[in-house]
Amino acid sequence: MEPFFDIFRVDSGWQAFFVVLDLAIVYYVIYRVLLLIKGTRALQMLFGLIFILIFFYLSQEDYFHLTTTHWVIDIFMANLIIIVVIIFQEDIRRALAQFGRTPLLGGGRSYEETSVLEEVIKASVMLSNRKVGALIAIEREADLSHFVDEGIAIDAVASKDMLFTIFLPEHQNPLHDGAVIVRKGRVAAAGSFLPLTINPRVEKSLGTRHRAAIGLTEDTDAAVVVVSEETGRISVAHEGELYSDLDANEMRAFLQRTYSSRHLRRRRGNLLDRFRSELGAATETTLHEDDNTDDTTSSKSSDGGSTPESKSNQPKNSS
Repeated sequence: MEPFFDIFRVDSGWQAFFVVLDLAIVYYVIYRVLLLIKGTRALQMLFGLIFILIFFYLSQEDYFHLTTTHWVIDIFMANLIIIVVIIFQEDIRRALAQFGRTPLLGGGRSYEETSVLEEVIKASVMLSNRKVGALIAIEREADLSHFVDEGIAIDAVASKDMLFTIFLPEHQNPLHDGAVIVRKGRVAAAGSFLPLTINPRVEKSLGTRHRAAIGLTEDTDAAVVVVSEETGRISVAHEGELYSDLDANEMRAFLQRTYSSRHLRRRRGNLLDRFRSELGAATETTLHEDDNTDDTTSSKSSDGGSTPESKSNQPKNSS
């Protein structure tokens, strides 16, 4: 214990206990914050803030001696607390709302089994055959409790019959207008309202359902299934892209690939790997947009799935 006492400059076991307790509290708070924002756009913003902090440190006189840059970032750092509160206001509000009801040692959420995804697929096909509009959001790592709280709580088994019944457009059924949230293998809520995308490149012909699906996937890592009530076509939104006109097999391949354990493990890589992947994805997207600005079609991938369509030329889906 003597090396421990020397490192933390403590003289007794009681002082060492409080030092360990202090470190444990800080570790737990940081862990819960990272757990809250994983899978959301807030994580990308956090990477941006970390990059600014690193550049602030390197721009000092002892390193690159970037006087003007250091002065500008110093002004930014002086208001960092206010900036963080503005940027992460939604996440902070959600964290405070969950603080009292989250188990102290609660771990990560379980992910949908293949059977649950199969029920969503079957329900989507049933709704598509009858041209009944639907919007089904399937939770992954990002917490969708905010949208569950705004909807009507159900907490029922996610079966095809339950999902089909919810979206029946009867006047006596107030649940059909809105989105269904599927989390932990159950229908958590119905009648939830999702944020609409504000991306100006989204095709103007897309209706509210498709815009809401894209909007949610821009902010979270959830996958959202959309059934058009005009055409009966099935689409899946993921990571801000819309994969349209899918049949049951293509939809199954896409969802199973998205929710597979291997895919989730790959997304849970260390922070450096994820930061590199974000930079690589941004560069690849920029080059792709420069070379393919006139591409208006969606091609099928080799595994039976569908590649994302150019957002400036979305297909003729509408809600």
